[in-house]
Amino acid sequence: MRTRYIITLAALCSTWSLSAWADRDTGWEFGGDLLYQNSQDMEFEGNSTVSTDSDLGFAISFGYRFNANLELQFGLDWQTVDYNAVIAPGTGNANLAVTIDGEYEAFTPRVGINYNFIDGPITPYVSGVIGYSFIDTNIPDGPPQIGCWWDPWYGEVCTAWQETRSADEFMYGLGLGVRWDATDTLSVRLGYEKHWLDFSQAESGSDFDQFKLGISFLY
Repeated sequence: MRTRYIITLAALCSTWSLSAWADRDTGWEFGGDLLYQNSQDMEFEGNSTVSTDSDLGFAISFGYRFNANLELQFGLDWQTVDYNAVIAPGTGNANLAVTIDGEYEAFTPRVGINYNFIDGPITPYVSGVIGYSFIDTNIPDGPPQIGCWWDPWYGEVCTAWQETRSADEFMYGLGLGVRWDATDTLSVRLGYEKHWLDFSQAESGSDFDQFKLGISFLY
């Protein structure tokens, strides 16, 4: 009999502790994410190829909760990714292919919708996102130049700089994951997203797998 009471009390306490955070009221949340992007091989017109390494990135995000299930999310992703590119010569060009080892930087502002399936503190969710990626390939796009200016403390300062080739591409994606509202002010999210970049010259491989671990503060 005593064992039955203990089990019943433990079940009630467990139910209370879960339901204590089950109500995600309408409001705002702000946080950050650690990103892990898998490697990818891309092929472009003219037989040029790019192979990216797996790499880490970061993101800041904020969102608005319409109710316990539906959220509007805004964010900014930042990544630096190592890559190897083989630049094929043009048709009729006797030059050999050129190999480039480099690192590109990508800034991606985005907006998305998350749908949580359960009102409780632990819920699976699905998401859809669109955005725009601003990518600096760090490949020189002109000769080095020198610029000079007058610093109020050091006097005249001159330094060399070089234009690099960049690309601005539309991004869209889908995702799924698990959300845990640990307290009434703190939420943890683990998710997987597939992103597609709209490279006009790409023939294959313009999709990227991302894993995200994020923490948000609820208001």
